[in-house]
Amino acid sequence: MRVDVYSRHDAYVGTIGSRQLLGFVWTDCLNGEDTVDITTTFPLKEGYRLVWQDLNGVPHEHVCQDPQGASAAGLPIYSDTALNSICELFGDYIEDKRPYGYSFQRALEVCLKPTRWDVGTVDQPGTVSSGLTFYHTDCRTALNDILACGGELETSITVGANGVTGRSVSILKHRGEADGHRRFSYGKDINSIKRTEHWGAITACYGYGKGVETDTGGYGRKLTFGDINGGKDYVEDATALKTYGRPDGKGGFAHVFGKYENSSCEDAGQLKSETQAYLDEHKIPGVTYEADVVDLVAMGRPWEGVGVGDDTQMVDGSFEPTLRCQGRVTKQVIDMLGKTRTVTLGNVTESIADILQQQQQQIANLQNQSGSWDAVASTTPAFLQQLIDSLNEQFNVNGMSYMHVSYQRGFIFSSVPLDEDGNPTATGGTAMQLCSLGFRIASGIKSDGSYDWRTFGTGAGFVADWITTGTLLANLIKAGRLLVGDPNDPVFMADFDSGEVVISATASVGNKTAGEMVVSTDVQYGLSDSASAQPTSWTTTALWQQGKHMWTRVKMTLADGSVQYTTPRRITNDKGIGASEVVEQYYLSTSQTAQTGGSWQSTQPTWVKGRYYWTRSRITWSDGTVTYTTPTLARALTSGNQSTDDLDDNLTQQEVFNRLTNNGQTQGIYLSNKRLYINASYIATGTISDASGRNYWNLSSGYLRTTSGYIGGLTIENSYIGNSTFKLMSNGIHFYYSDYEVGKIGTNRYTGDSSKRGLVFDLEDEGAYMTWSVREAASDDSYTMKLSYINKAFGGFTADTVAIGCDLDGRNYKARNFWIDPNSGGVSGGKTLVSGSSMGTVRLTSPSGTYWDVNVKNGVII
Repeated sequence: MRVDVYSRHDAYVGTIGSRQLLGFVWTDCLNGEDTVDITTTFPLKEGYRLVWQDLNGVPHEHVCQDPQGASAAGLPIYSDTALNSICELFGDYIEDKRPYGYSFQRALEVCLKPTRWDVGTVDQPGTVSSGLTFYHTDCRTALNDILACGGELETSITVGANGVTGRSVSILKHRGEADGHRRFSYGKDINSIKRTEHWGAITACYGYGKGVETDTGGYGRKLTFGDINGGKDYVEDATALKTYGRPDGKGGFAHVFGKYENSSCEDAGQLKSETQAYLDEHKIPGVTYEADVVDLVAMGRPWEGVGVGDDTQMVDGSFEPTLRCQGRVTKQVIDMLGKTRTVTLGNVTESIADILQQQQQQIANLQNQSGSWDAVASTTPAFLQQLIDSLNEQFNVNGMSYMHVSYQRGFIFSSVPLDEDGNPTATGGTAMQLCSLGFRIASGIKSDGSYDWRTFGTGAGFVADWITTGTLLANLIKAGRLLVGDPNDPVFMADFDSGEVVISATASVGNKTAGEMVVSTDVQYGLSDSASAQPTSWTTTALWQQGKHMWTRVKMTLADGSVQYTTPRRITNDKGIGASEVVEQYYLSTSQTAQTGGSWQSTQPTWVKGRYYWTRSRITWSDGTVTYTTPTLARALTSGNQSTDDLDDNLTQQEVFNRLTNNGQTQGIYLSNKRLYINASYIATGTISDASGRNYWNLSSGYLRTTSGYIGGLTIENSYIGNSTFKLMSNGIHFYYSDYEVGKIGTNRYTGDSSKRGLVFDLEDEGAYMTWSVREAASDDSYTMKLSYINKAFGGFTADTVAIGCDLDGRNYKARNFWIDPNSGGVSGGKTLVSGSSMGTVRLTSPSGTYWDVNVKNGVII
């Protein structure tokens, strides 16, 4: 076997020959895991690329991660677990792409655009999720998000004379060979078979969707499908009930129930279908068959080959009855040097790597969504609740914490072990610190090994790199200003104190800009010396002079501040027969070709959508006669009002957002489903609160009050902050175990003298003991009790006693008011004075004859 080695920059380094290659085991899984465990005398380095061919001649590329060097028999030995080169996508970044509803082909194109990888075969039908977004994420995570919507991953490379010349990613509806011919048989190519059952069968399944929003803005019970399923919120399988049901004690069978949840599902029919599909997958036990087989391909029989995803059969006559099973190959472990392979047939088991990746993905989603306002708006207003529910599930499964408590640092909860000073002892951890000043949260560890605290909460307010706020109702923004763009020349500005709203003149409205809208009109008059020469000066007062011709025009002021004029027209001659009064009149017509449906008025009537303004002049002449000019359609005046209606009717909220923020490049405001989403960094002052008044944030003073919510995995309620283990309340820290309150740490006063106050550790009546204990060895999985108060008798302890599990050193201080029972212990090494019985008497006599009898037992004077 040959392995070519290239540097991280694809430069050829050398070739590992058969003499240098000591071990080469390839693990390939249907869930995307693809690794090579290599042992060699060739000096490996991090980032080296290993290019090799499998027994079928297919080339592969794996990247060294953390090579380890050792010495054996005087030779340097290097070993590493190298990953499929698709891992390089973790270093390619996507700022903001929204492929929701795209085909799998198009979504993959968007995902791979920042990389050097090409799109291969994509035959997965349908589309990705309507909520799929790539926001501030790496391309490998984006690829996982696509695969979560369907399909199976397959990578491939092409190799030329100078190394890898092409890399591609495929998303297949069925990886491997469907209805494959390959059959493994005991006595031919099976050495052993191991059967593992991962879950028991269920015969019925409840389904739950998104929490239903109430009229008050909260969320009630989760969506179910009982209304369309005969009143049953579950689906069932009669055949599975007969096979896997439990006896009901009445001669029949009782269902074994499971539960399916999709917190984003809002349709009962869809929820029922998904729950039925989940039941169909779990109505038989989840079983995996793992077989050690002879690699017949390595023996020169390529037709005996099998790959991950292939449909295969296994037959083992050593079982009674004969084991016959059929399924897909979900994992292969091939020893390329030993010519053996292990084939897993059945369900893909979840590894610790899968669990850690899921948890990391949930944390990444929290960070991403805190800035992704568009992504929030594309979901329902329950987005934040759904996110918290999802994180709570991860915290419940993987939320084990290490705790440090000290007077100086308060409480520190960490995902990795802590030293005696509360500092992390491993990398990659997260933590939360709670003390009298407030709290702070770290999502990582700095290069010096200390936690990177980035989120803070004190009495003065919150400070954080990102804040996920959910939705802000527009009618609750009571003060302050919202700005989009340059504060000195904003695209949009809304002043909630004065009610002033400013839209840039360059903002588009229909086929025009906002600046082209008419905001006011004024009729002007002027005098000239002839019927053909127009006036050179104009006023708003109509005053005729002998021998002069009078003209009129309309001055229009636009939204951008510019001015336009109508064409001037002559309204009197030079003979003295002129207008003594000119009044502009208006008609709001239902037609743009005639005056109908209204009446002429001397003041501009209120605009009605879909109508048209007409204007004319009522002229009173100097001889007392009255005439009217020919009515004309006031196109500018009508257009200005109609454009405003067009803005309301034709310009969607999505389009408003795009226009105001340069198609989303400037993050600021977004409206959806009657909700206003705001990037908090744009809010300089004012007040934000929820509809129920439980959460309140005064941005001017910095005062923040919250009585309902979640933060760092802790629940915030009106009377406490905490989780299932502890709750911080006004009277102390209460501790719980299995939903029972065990006790609390707090303060109180002495009932006999209220001026005497102190710190207390209170044990509730349900608590069996209170103890100081120690892990005596690092390998111990339990702690040894050293000083304990026993409330309830158990394990050899007596109730209402203080038990000691170590020596007491009084440090030369006195012990007062103790009663030592000589009948059940006494003093170590103490003697009993015996004078014919078990207890003796010593008589002490004074010179005067007075005496005292002293009885001693077990070293104790009694």
